[in-house]
Amino acid sequence: MLDALPPDARAFAAAAALAALPGVLVVRAPWRAVPLVSLAFWVTSWPWLFAASRTRFLHASLAVFAALLFFRVIRPGPWPRRGWAQLMVVVTAVVLIWAQARRLVPAGTDAPIEALSAELLAWHDGWPASFEPLSPRRPFEANGLAAVAADVILLSGAPAHRALAAMTAVAGVALLLALWSLACLRLPPGRAAIIAAVALLPAVLWAEGSEVLAAAFAVEAAALWHDRRGHASAFTAGACVAAGLATDPAAALGALTVALLLVRILAAPSVAVTRAPHAAGRLRTAVWTAVVVGLALPWRPPRFDLPHFAPPASPVVTRDDLEAMTWIRDHTRPLDLVCAPDVPAARWIPALAARAVSIPMRPGWPQPQGPCAVRMSLSGRLPRGVESGPAPAFRAGTAAVWTNSENQ
Repeated sequence: MLDALPPDARAFAAAAALAALPGVLVVRAPWRAVPLVSLAFWVTSWPWLFAASRTRFLHASLAVFAALLFFRVIRPGPWPRRGWAQLMVVVTAVVLIWAQARRLVPAGTDAPIEALSAELLAWHDGWPASFEPLSPRRPFEANGLAAVAADVILLSGAPAHRALAAMTAVAGVALLLALWSLACLRLPPGRAAIIAAVALLPAVLWAEGSEVLAAAFAVEAAALWHDRRGHASAFTAGACVAAGLATDPAAALGALTVALLLVRILAAPSVAVTRAPHAAGRLRTAVWTAVVVGLALPWRPPRFDLPHFAPPASPVVTRDDLEAMTWIRDHTRPLDLVCAPDVPAARWIPALAARAVSIPMRPGWPQPQGPCAVRMSLSGRLPRGVESGPAPAFRAGTAAVWTNSENQ
């Protein structure tokens, strides 16, 4: 059904389906928590598959969830209220999605690695042992954002960078809803929506996409824990904590700590903070859920990095660069090594061209070795110690490609 749509539409439609199911089936879940419940399921299910086919799991799961929608129609639960607060949240979400869809590639220094990880997960239809043949690094690691982006690729067939863009947009919307849920614990919906939109702005501008998604899981877990709705919300809070740790452990723990402290500090002074009924039992439910759901993480470790600020959303890959990398993907052999200048755009070559590049993906990563089968200039710059030689096999503006047989 998605094949008739353009790649961007396919990617965003698949991302929307993953954000809706299975969360929409949980009748007792607040509608603001639906995307986080769904994404937590898809993130935490990756480590448990081991050698099973992810594509078959996705198709079977979505078929079952779609069939269960019949019961959701019969018992729809409370409909969300309509008002200017809800309208503000919807408008903010639309702006986020539109801004992400306009970019050629997602912003952030980790985005090339996340797109590379998603591409390899989709290639293997499961968890690979290493980053080969696109990087000599071992063992393979992937965060939750890359894992769900791989699901988008498997469902839609969209390119890795567009699948990652779609999931980055969904992560921003998820954090918006999580912040709104948390603010609504102490504030009216209108003021809570304003605070959520303002608090979201620095996150989407400077945080990496995986950090945004991990923070969304953590903030929603804090909101669910404090809504005091019994063991069901405690169970979901524990699942969100496990999903946050699988996505970005440092960002999830930091966001969870800040969210819990804010709820405590912003409690109205005139209202006594009473102990929630069955608090000890709810805590055991949340902790055991997080532990059980995350049991397989040691076998499928997420990438662990300290939170850091990404550069502002400036274009690192131009349309000329994208055309040249697409040409390399279509006209060179899979194991050809691309020699490129050490510029930010070159780190997108493995994800966009599906070829190894001569520069390390980030400090500390091993550098691929071997003769240059393909030479590439980006922004008019050539690789160090490489001359342009004869006319290029392909040129698009300031990006050019030379091969060992320029006439092919």
